[in-house]
Amino acid sequence: MGKRHPNLPAWQWKSHPQNDQHATHQALNLIAVALVIIGFLLLVSGVFSLSPINVVIGAIGVFAALGIQRRGHSLKA
Repeated sequence: MGKRHPNLPAWQWKSHPQNDQHATHQALNLIAVALVIIGFLLLVSGVFSLSPINVVIGAIGVFAALGIQRRGHSLKA
């Protein structure tokens, strides 16, 4: 693996275009990332525990997160 950048968050922030620093886009991104993680965990847990309710709720969560991401990215333009 390569060397890690000494100040990764600041470097990453500077590398983003100005329109990617939209506050609403960032808030929606945080919500979507949390929702996709929870949805995926519910989906996997439902598959292994044979719970169709968890599978359905997990799938809805993942697709909702994708929709939120799409809405957030539409704010950048």
